[in-house]
Amino acid sequence: MSWEPSVRTRHLTVIIFLILVTASALLCFNLARLLNAHAAAKREKFGLLEIPIYNAAQQAIFNRPLENPVSAISFDANVRSLIKAGENDPKGFAYVALISLDGAVIAQSDPQNLLQTAGQPYSKIKSMGQFESARWYRQLWDLWRNDNVYEIQKTFNFRNAPFARLVAGVPATHFREDMSPTIKLSVIFASIIAGLCLLTAVMSSNLVLWPLREVMDSIEELEVESAKISEPRPVNVEMQSIAQRLRELGRRFAGNRTEIEAIRDQLQQVVGSLSERVLLLDRDRRVIMASPEAEKMLSGGRFTLRGQRLAEALSYNHPITALTERAYHAGQSLQEVATFPVNGSGQQQAVVASLQIFEDRGQPAGALLTLRDFETLQRLETQLDFATKLAALNRITAGVAHEVKNPLHAMVLHLELLSAKLEAGLDPKPHVDILMSEVNRLKRVVQTFLDFTRPVELKLHQVDANVLTREVILLAADARAQGVNMEEHYGGGPLVIKADSDLLKQAILNIIINGCQVMPQGGKLMVETGRDEENRVFIAITDSGPGIPEEARDKIFNLYYTTKPKGSGIGLAQAFRAVQLHNGRIKVESEVGAGTCFRIILPAA
Repeated sequence: MSWEPSVRTRHLTVIIFLILVTASALLCFNLARLLNAHAAAKREKFGLLEIPIYNAAQQAIFNRPLENPVSAISFDANVRSLIKAGENDPKGFAYVALISLDGAVIAQSDPQNLLQTAGQPYSKIKSMGQFESARWYRQLWDLWRNDNVYEIQKTFNFRNAPFARLVAGVPATHFREDMSPTIKLSVIFASIIAGLCLLTAVMSSNLVLWPLREVMDSIEELEVESAKISEPRPVNVEMQSIAQRLRELGRRFAGNRTEIEAIRDQLQQVVGSLSERVLLLDRDRRVIMASPEAEKMLSGGRFTLRGQRLAEALSYNHPITALTERAYHAGQSLQEVATFPVNGSGQQQAVVASLQIFEDRGQPAGALLTLRDFETLQRLETQLDFATKLAALNRITAGVAHEVKNPLHAMVLHLELLSAKLEAGLDPKPHVDILMSEVNRLKRVVQTFLDFTRPVELKLHQVDANVLTREVILLAADARAQGVNMEEHYGGGPLVIKADSDLLKQAILNIIINGCQVMPQGGKLMVETGRDEENRVFIAITDSGPGIPEEARDKIFNLYYTTKPKGSGIGLAQAFRAVQLHNGRIKVESEVGAGTCFRIILPAA
């Protein structure tokens, strides 16, 4: 995986590199100047030694005119003492010698025997002139890499002719010892300066890179907005270069634009073929798309809504414009009945306007406006309510048909047996008794069905669901005697509903009794009240019984359907009918082996 440094990292890297290069160059330049100064000081010291020795050598020759000049100098104590004095200085020379032109040593002071090592000259004796003429980096390399001895020499003339040469050796260790304190001080100073520069760069980088940071934040926002769920995000997007990220955004936006244009064309075709009156608005209340029926209703075909702001197309006082403004300012969907002229005529008509807000980061990003004829909608709601009640009636009659079928089969069978016995002259009384019993049974079934389906006159009053539920639990006090542990959890505040207290109490009591009966060995029954997310009131009864199998859940509210040996199959059907009469519904949540929850949901008053 390639690592791409951030702009901040690059900025600091360049600054650090420049600081190191500058500090290193200054340090090396200072070392070169220091080295040349020390070399010049050695030459100056050699010059101070050269004149006395030359004068002493001249004097020795004059004092012994009859002797060989070389012998005269070699035996002269003054010459030897001067040469010895040049070597005795701790910061002086490693050796000092006066050598004839043929290489013979006239006088010398060489404690380390560097001039002759094992009969051969010391191999690391280098010329001071060559050392001084070399490049500074070469000088430093040789000085710290090798333990050379750099030799300074001066030729003496006698009677206008070269006679001998004075040599002195300067060891590299003397240079290093002389330069070490200055080098340490220079390194410390350079480190302090580099550290201060680096600290300044780090502290000022945020200020310097602030405009670029804003650009990068904008890029990250665009990346988040344009990122696809299936497309993996990089682990550290900060490490991507801006150019690379912009290229990626460009590629992504190009693909998104093509996809959006295709979706827009398809959506326009779909909206154009709708018979419903719908408009799609953007965050500026501008109409993006409008179905033909919606344009006809609002403009009468005189102008096109698409591309215009709703307030400019309809006027600021139009009820639809006012509804849109309220919904956008509140940031929530609204629905209301508005009356305004439709289809370009002056005729007022009631229209149900529903505005569904789309949000982006907590702010309205658009909306879907749906317009429906109020009278038509009322008719549809009436038909839907009728269909719902008809479906409930079908559930009830399904159980009744089952109960009627059984006695009819028994009656047919015993009528055949009765006919056979009459022909044989046998006693028909047992079969007549059974037939009478089945007729009575069929009568009871029909009477129960008539009582169940007979219209009920509801006596609705505002009641608190918490109070009503507590009263029902008092009626079910026998459940505790059966080993059932009842828990009660009530919602905060009054839960006001419009209800027929007696009818709703009976429905809740039937469900509680049913829950207790499925736990003959005892268990836990929890009753809970509260409000759901749609501000409706709920009453939940949860048992810890065996649960309801999935194949039986659609049948439990059928009249006469029961799974208990002595059950009547009426209790849950009555509860279902009572809740439905209150415009509510019952939700069943069950898990086999874990229990069942009956949730009664009723509209709040």
